[in-house]
Amino acid sequence: MSAQNQELRFTTRGRQAMRLLRTMVCALVIVGGAFFVATQSFSAAAGAEAEAIGIDAEAVVVAEGESLWAVAADLGLDRDTRDVVSDIVDINHLSSPVVHPGQTLDVPQR
Repeated sequence: MSAQNQELRFTTRGRQAMRLLRTMVCALVIVGGAFFVATQSFSAAAGAEAEAIGIDAEAVVVAEGESLWAVAADLGLDRDTRDVVSDIVDINHLSSPVVHPGQTLDVPQR
């Protein structure tokens, strides 16, 4: 066999599969990049929101079995817990008071 005959040749189905794979990789890169940019923008927006309403904020990670009420109560602020919960919801743009383990929240500083 000569060097020219040793090149890789795809069937029609193989070429279609390669195009699909290339398209999927490009889509994954675009979606991943958009997700990264969105999460970075949202995190910066939460910090800016805290500054806009005049509250110094710090980040807290929600523990397993912890509720938003428990997070607010554990801060030990000399304020009504309902007001602290409301501030946390406003700072983090939460649509509901449901939080999940591992979620990072900006909370009023102690």
